[in-house]
Amino acid sequence: MADDRPLVSRTTRNAVRRLMSNLFVGAIEEYWENEGFARNDSVTPRAGGVRQQTFDAYEASANWSDEAHVRRALRVFESLLRRLDRENRKLGADGLERSVLEELREAFHRDGYRLDGELRVHLRHLPQHEVPQVSTPVTPAGGVVGGRRITQVTRQRLFSRLTAEAVKWFGDLDEIDFLRRLYDLAALPSEDPRFPDAEGDIVQHRYNNYDWDDSWIYQDKRFGLSQGRDGELLTFLVEMLHPEVRYDDAEVVRLAGLIDEAVRRDGYTIEPIASVSGHPIYGARQLAGAESESADIQSHRRHAAAALFDGLQGPARADATSDMWAASTDAADAISERAAGEDTRAGELPAPPGEYSAVQAVARGVRKDYAMDRVRMKEGGQADIFAATHKATGIQVALKRRRSQRDTPAARMRREIDVAEDLNAHPHYMPILDANRAEGWLVMPMAQGTADDHRHLLQEPAELLALVDAMIEVLHTAHTHGWLHRDVKPSNILLLGGCWRLGDWGVVRRPRGQTTKADRTRTEVGTEGFAAPELSVAAHEASAAADIYGIGRVIAWALTGRNPELNEPLRPAPGPWRNIVRKATARDPLHRPQTVADLRDLIRQELADPGLPPRQEAERLLDAAVEGGPQAAETFISFIADHPEDGDLYIDTLTRLIPERAASALLALPNDAARLLEAMSNHASTRTRRIHYAEADKATLWLQRVSAFAAAESAWDLLDEAARAMCTWDSTWNQYRAQDHMVTWLRSLEGESALLLAAVLQEHPRCAEHLAGGLHQGGTDRQILNAVRQATSK
Repeated sequence: MADDRPLVSRTTRNAVRRLMSNLFVGAIEEYWENEGFARNDSVTPRAGGVRQQTFDAYEASANWSDEAHVRRALRVFESLLRRLDRENRKLGADGLERSVLEELREAFHRDGYRLDGELRVHLRHLPQHEVPQVSTPVTPAGGVVGGRRITQVTRQRLFSRLTAEAVKWFGDLDEIDFLRRLYDLAALPSEDPRFPDAEGDIVQHRYNNYDWDDSWIYQDKRFGLSQGRDGELLTFLVEMLHPEVRYDDAEVVRLAGLIDEAVRRDGYTIEPIASVSGHPIYGARQLAGAESESADIQSHRRHAAAALFDGLQGPARADATSDMWAASTDAADAISERAAGEDTRAGELPAPPGEYSAVQAVARGVRKDYAMDRVRMKEGGQADIFAATHKATGIQVALKRRRSQRDTPAARMRREIDVAEDLNAHPHYMPILDANRAEGWLVMPMAQGTADDHRHLLQEPAELLALVDAMIEVLHTAHTHGWLHRDVKPSNILLLGGCWRLGDWGVVRRPRGQTTKADRTRTEVGTEGFAAPELSVAAHEASAAADIYGIGRVIAWALTGRNPELNEPLRPAPGPWRNIVRKATARDPLHRPQTVADLRDLIRQELADPGLPPRQEAERLLDAAVEGGPQAAETFISFIADHPEDGDLYIDTLTRLIPERAASALLALPNDAARLLEAMSNHASTRTRRIHYAEADKATLWLQRVSAFAAAESAWDLLDEAARAMCTWDSTWNQYRAQDHMVTWLRSLEGESALLLAAVLQEHPRCAEHLAGGLHQGGTDRQILNAVRQATSK
């Protein structure tokens, strides 16, 4: 059979497609993505409804001449058909119609497959040898491994260890169900003459007699694990790790490490190649020479994090988090040391991991080496991205092409290529495989989507931590070389091979002293909402704190489900991530962590420390604000603003900070000031606690002194908000002592301050009525008097 001949015909695929109009779109998407396929929306839609076109978008991402792709796709078909069968039975039918089943069976039969009564697809015949050739995800440069490099020593030691540790090779499934995922048991012979096939044989000796030991599978010649080809063994091993087979994430991570350690001795590695609902799907890959293990360490630690978060609670969870971050720190330091010790500026770009190294191995900067789709995948202001196929290897890639010939776009693409000289081998950088600076294009791997596409995964703390960890590590290396990304946002964070990677370095700032043209950098760079405030003022003077701001906004975006808006705070619910976001996205860059190492330490501290209850934490921060400088007061104010629902914090704790010191902090934090004063107004009539008259008097006086400070500083926004809160409290509680101070202050106002307070009093007629007698005694600004008359006459 020719290498490019489809292993499943278009006729068979169309027979399944025609049934899709009876399924939900979500079910179609789920089953394809469960097997690691992603949508390919660049295909021209065929006739049919949205369900059939959804099927088409996923079908187009499968390579139908590749055994590994086909085996996964057939599992999709099985899931879809079985779902349809169940839905029909719910409606009172006997499952799929007989005519439909006959058409499907005939189509599969012509392609060499058998559709059984349980709607599972099997190879119908074995043309070359007795042992069924299961497809394998092993993809070295030369194609699927068909030989035997894994030695008998490795195999037996691995089997012995799995047996000694009582590892159930079938995971949480039944043995027969597990084996059906890989083999056509009805086509394999029975070793017991009483039964026609292997399934009957296994049921008798494992279920009825139970006279085979638990490790029988390893030595059974029918399955080729001990004596067969590498592909058969590796496919069996990675299937043991599949999320549908084994549900304990911690166990999966441990087994993946155990298997990887064994097969590495003979030139293979076990690593994630896709994911299902945030859980990794593992595959095997042939190693090329002395390959670095850093990517494997990072990937395994990522899934260990998921297991820790899912399985632990309370103090144990905190201890595990601390241990995990210690491992994270060690791995990041190792990466940094390696990056610092390599001179990657000379010669070719460092090779990326995996199959894409085959593309780079023959890269020569020639555009005709790539067959590019006509429809662009992503359109940008200065560059477009197309799906393309590398003709020499058949590997699908993403080709980024400059749209404009002007100097700035050309310089940006050159900078992207320059960055790759320092970062291409980093496990969390989206590598460049080929490029042509003069023509303005570059080639990258084809990612499995962006953080935007996988937003639902990031609701899980462990997955979010994996993403943040990845960004910290790649930016640490970038900053070490003097590069600032300046556009950290979800659409620039991509998923490739189970790892998050940072891409699109088009607005990167060069290391100091390397800028080629002083006026090339615009005043504003980055994306609104995610870009740090200083990037809109002096982008070229930004520091690492600008990238840290971007990480903070991504965290807030992931946990709140909302897109951030320019100059508006966006913070998740109270908890450790909220404190991290608050500090990482401080408006003043000097108030943020100054390096990504500092951010890593902050995250480690916040996640490992369960923290004090809000009231105790507020007391601690209040003590620091009373004794410390402006920054301590700002930290206290931000904390109070983050807890608008807690009346005790506002009525008791907040009012114990000297009003003038609080007002100074509120001036430095305008967004926090607006939220805090709005919450203070709401608590004037709170039903969550009983307010005593003395507390009402104190709160009103506190707001009056904040208002007076704002008026003296001509801080009109703060004055407006504080005065409204003051009038709200007076309208509700009518405290004479507080009113004496308010009258004295109001009679001292003139000009813009008097004009602003006149507007406030008009909107608070009850407060105006309470103050009217004192204000009419003389000396009061005419604008305030007129406002009081109008308000009291209504």
